[in-house]
Amino acid sequence: MLIPFTLSCTIQDASPHLPGRPQVSPEVPEIGLAANIWRDAVVTVPAKVKGKPPVKPAAMLSEDEALMVTSTEMRPTFYSYDLRTGGVRALGTAPKWAECSLCFEVMSVATSETRIVWTAGVYRSEPWNAGKRHVELWTMHRSGGEMRLVTWLTGHGEVPFKDKLSIVGDDAVWHGDRQAYRVPLGRGPAQRLPSAVQTVPAALRELDGTQCGREWCVGMPPNRVHELTRLVVLRKDGTERREVVASYGGPLMNDRFGLFGGPYVNDNKEMNYTPKHPGPQPVLYDRCTEKSGRIGGLLEDSAAYDVFTGGERAANPEEPLLYWTSSDRKSWKVLDLSRIPDSPCA
Repeated sequence: MLIPFTLSCTIQDASPHLPGRPQVSPEVPEIGLAANIWRDAVVTVPAKVKGKPPVKPAAMLSEDEALMVTSTEMRPTFYSYDLRTGGVRALGTAPKWAECSLCFEVMSVATSETRIVWTAGVYRSEPWNAGKRHVELWTMHRSGGEMRLVTWLTGHGEVPFKDKLSIVGDDAVWHGDRQAYRVPLGRGPAQRLPSAVQTVPAALRELDGTQCGREWCVGMPPNRVHELTRLVVLRKDGTERREVVASYGGPLMNDRFGLFGGPYVNDNKEMNYTPKHPGPQPVLYDRCTEKSGRIGGLLEDSAAYDVFTGGERAANPEEPLLYWTSSDRKSWKVLDLSRIPDSPCA
């Protein structure tokens, strides 16, 4: 799914020393760039192809081939980009009947050895539409060709804040905010899946905002004023606990990687960031090696960073792409989590 990861938090101010405030505030550690820590996992792809609309990463088709999609909200075109030669090949465009203006938003993309599937938030101006968006599931052959609408996933006005899509056998499995379906790609009725209700394990209830994956959880320790922000990563039973210098984040991707906010000193003071003094940069945390690396592109004339998540790879369906704009706005930096060696976890 293409989701901006925008940073907004608090940092220390320069007010005089007060009772309870340490004479010297903790130093925020210098975290290295992810591109330097995981060199083989970061690639660069263009943000625009000559004579074509702007594009953005959607998934990896192979080690040397990226799947790109037009980034404007129109009927989408998918392209294959060869990382070795820089060659671009159009794979397919949505049919003419789907033409509309600012109405297509590609949300999640998944690939298998034979298929590309994606969800789109769609609004078409039709008499019966009621002026609201819905979510559709589309598919095409991995090598290119005709794009086909498989089914509607939601009714009018039902567009989840985020969704997750994967291919399991001959079916697409989709999870929205409140709904989940297993949809045969060869046509057939969709099967409604039970929604997963997450409960916080008893061993973790002293943490705030705890979110869990299969076996591992992430939570925030009690608020500690004048100290460096931290997160706690641990198993559901409370074992193998470790603290990570970061400020907030969701559950670990594939029970391994954390997409976290950068650390700062918590002084309970709101502070406005500026382009000259931006907020902390997001970090990627690897549980296996306990390394963290800075990621994300600073938005133009903004104090915020953005990190987007792209489609999943068939070999590692729970490790999406992370990508952000380069400083010259002419390319995207893509971090492919599946390229980071898993030997430390083996």
